[in-house]
Amino acid sequence: MDALDTTTTVDQADLERRVAAAYKRHTEVAVGLEAQDDDLVLKRQLHAKYLCGGLGQLPSAVSTLVTLGGADALQVVDRPKLHSFLLRMCVGPEQGGGMTMHEGGEVDVRGCYCALAACEMLLLDKAAVGEACGMIDYIRHCQSHEGGIGGEPWNEAHGGYTFCGLAAAVLLGKAQALDLDGLLRWAVRCQGQVEGGFMGRTNKLVDGCYSFWQGGAFPLLAALLAEQRQQPAATASAAPGSARSAPASPAVAAADAAAAGAAAQRVLSLLLDDGGDENDSSSDSADGAATSLTEWVARLPHLSPQAAASQRQQQLQKQLDGVVEAAIEAEERYTAAAGTAAGGPLQQEALALLEQASELQKACVACQQHLESLSSAAPAVLGQAVSSGGTAEGEGRQAQLPLLYDAAALQLWLLKCCQAGPRGGMRDKPGKQPDYYHTCYCLSGLSSSQHYSGMVLGGEQNLLVAADPVCNVVAVRLEAAQRYFRELEGQP
Repeated sequence: MDALDTTTTVDQADLERRVAAAYKRHTEVAVGLEAQDDDLVLKRQLHAKYLCGGLGQLPSAVSTLVTLGGADALQVVDRPKLHSFLLRMCVGPEQGGGMTMHEGGEVDVRGCYCALAACEMLLLDKAAVGEACGMIDYIRHCQSHEGGIGGEPWNEAHGGYTFCGLAAAVLLGKAQALDLDGLLRWAVRCQGQVEGGFMGRTNKLVDGCYSFWQGGAFPLLAALLAEQRQQPAATASAAPGSARSAPASPAVAAADAAAAGAAAQRVLSLLLDDGGDENDSSSDSADGAATSLTEWVARLPHLSPQAAASQRQQQLQKQLDGVVEAAIEAEERYTAAAGTAAGGPLQQEALALLEQASELQKACVACQQHLESLSSAAPAVLGQAVSSGGTAEGEGRQAQLPLLYDAAALQLWLLKCCQAGPRGGMRDKPGKQPDYYHTCYCLSGLSSSQHYSGMVLGGEQNLLVAADPVCNVVAVRLEAAQRYFRELEGQP
């Protein structure tokens, strides 16, 4: 909130007004978030009807076949030929590493994730693909100073690429090679104060699809840390997530074990507030004070958006008062010097100060509007909630780790702001039209949030089936597909 209007700040103000209008009745008339609240019903039939209208583009072929299930679908894939293709798409480490999206295509983190996810679903050799393209080093080079992961080295952090990079590292069993605490700090900050949804990049507008691309990173972390807690730190022989990777050679395992175990233990101590290394500068907060991530997250509710906006408004008003006083003084000096050589410059000074005062006045008005939006923001609505009305098996709860984002606020955003009617389908944000992409990833994000947090806003009627947190296909269908391929190869 400063005196400079940009396209993003104008769009953000408009979005906040739309979201505040959607949430307003809950704060104005104290309507609780009851299970019978029609506004919080997931419109399943409408969304299904919308999707039956015909897809503009096909989703991932492998994911589709796994979701369909059965021998007729699964035997369609020529697995050896597909694996050979993926190896051809590898860019050697000496050329920078990574995967091309297709023959002659671009190289970015999406290619890494898509290749490994296909290998995971079809039980192909992930380690061979990862080694052929130096994948872990490539992903590490794509992690930016912000903490998130960009599409290519030196790109800004992006929610979609962050999920792809983290998930690819999990599939290789080497997620601890990344700066996970930096990634977490960035991802947590990407949840909107007013809306409850996630933005894809720093200081951008929230978007329904990032409920999965950003929100989906937290279940992966919970699984990594839960596995790490079950292993004695001193005897850990592999990186967390190794259950998804092919067995590494003894030399590789020995080289990775110490570093991975130490890194995992450091992040685990941050999350569980176990103390950690007091000399480890990577656990410092932005203000320079050493703190655990648990403490840092716990402080967020006390640094309320309302208090921050009110403080900013007071600062702007103080600046405005000072500029107005300076303008009055400059006008008086100009009047006294009228007709002299000094008159021209003094007049310009007075006019410049008046223009500055006008811009500060606009900023004060914008800040006041922001405060009004915050009074109907997701946290304000959820503060009056009577009950979520439903529960789910929560990976985050099971791991006994703190939930690192506001799952209730995210679900509120999806149900009240991203559902489109009367045709059905889900959308980017209020004011936008629904499309198949956003319908897919809004629903994926809602399922992820429910099964990660263990709470279902709107009641059991809204509970969605659990998806595999890495591959984002129905978990039971993935298990069935992998069982089919194991039996095909005579494996137990």
